[in-house]
Amino acid sequence: MGKPHGQHHGRIRMADGALRGFGPGDLTPPFLKRRAILYVDGFNLFHALLDQRREWLWLDLQALGRGLVDPMERLVSVVWVSAHRPQGKARMEALFRYEAALRARKVRCLMGHFVVHPEHCRRCGHGWSSATEKQSDVNLALAVAADVAANRFDTAYLLTTDGDHAATARFVREGYPHKRIVSVAPPGRVHNRQIAHWTDELVGIGPSLLAQSMLPDRLKTAAGWVERPLAWSAAPSLPPPPDHPPPGPSTRPAPSLHETRAGHLTLVVSN
Repeated sequence: MGKPHGQHHGRIRMADGALRGFGPGDLTPPFLKRRAILYVDGFNLFHALLDQRREWLWLDLQALGRGLVDPMERLVSVVWVSAHRPQGKARMEALFRYEAALRARKVRCLMGHFVVHPEHCRRCGHGWSSATEKQSDVNLALAVAADVAANRFDTAYLLTTDGDHAATARFVREGYPHKRIVSVAPPGRVHNRQIAHWTDELVGIGPSLLAQSMLPDRLKTAAGWVERPLAWSAAPSLPPPPDHPPPGPSTRPAPSLHETRAGHLTLVVSN
């Protein structure tokens, strides 16, 4: 049985990248530590970071996960669920870049899609198109369910404040009571009470941990170099990559990430 509704009697802590004292975790070999997986609700985290500091959007989720887990745990995987929303070219390009950077960091990226449907004003007849995100919540829930059934973790960290994931936490708590569940609130957000009801611990993310968990401004992927979007940083543009000479009169520039990944976006039009 779970705890009384609306109450949480587990630990509450803030992960802020501060130096900690020497403890048992420093003497325990990794293979003896509990296995932890971080599950990230991409949209939930994106909007929380956007409300704080735009440069924090270029976040290394592997580094963040290592800063979140308990000293007696080891991070074995990170899962990020999101979708590419049909919108302005600059933002689409930025999100494609971020997905490529996460994949280069061995993050499991589970992508949903958007359903585009028409809307109109009944008074004036003006029409427009609206987009609704699909599958992200289901992808996160299925990832947790598959991993816990396959015994891939001892602790699941759920980074979201979306109350729909209270069902995911409840599934783990009732079906696998020996597993730990930790609620992680995005920066500037409070923990969701429905999720907290089923968890063993509440963890917040401090600004120091975010600042220490940034991706490099440029990193190499299987498809080539990817750079931090200019809108996600106040830094000036970077010099050319070392193995990519600047294009000359007879050299065509390499295709952008958006061009190479354009076919990844799925748009479904509903009647």
